[in-house]
Amino acid sequence: MNQKIRIGIVGYGNVGKGAEKAVLQNQDMELIAVFSRRVLKSTESSVPAVDMTKIAEYKDKIDVMLLCGGSATDLVEQGPHIAGMFHTVDTFDTHAKIPEYFQAVDR
Repeated sequence: MNQKIRIGIVGYGNVGKGAEKAVLQNQDMELIAVFSRRVLKSTESSVPAVDMTKIAEYKDKIDVMLLCGGSATDLVEQGPHIAGMFHTVDTFDTHAKIPEYFQAVDR
C-alpha cells in the first residue's frame, strides 16, 4: 500500500484556497493543515487552520508545504524559513528577483 503525500498549505487567500481544492482532488495526497497569520475560524475542507507560529510543530507530520503567499512580501521571508523545515512548492513570481530568492532558499 502506498503512503499518501502529506500536504500543508501556507496562506489562505485565493491561491491557498485554490491549492486546497487541487489537493483534495488527488487521491495520493492528504491535506493535513492550513497555516495562516490570520485567525481562521475554519477552512472550506474542514482541515485544521493553524497559526503560523506553530508550523514547526508539524515538521514530522507534513511532507510538502505549498507556499501560497504573495511574492512581494510573504514568500521572500517565508520561503527560506519554511524550506529549512519542509520540502516546499511555491508561487514566487517576481521574475527579476528569482535568482536572489533561489539563493536565499538554498541557504
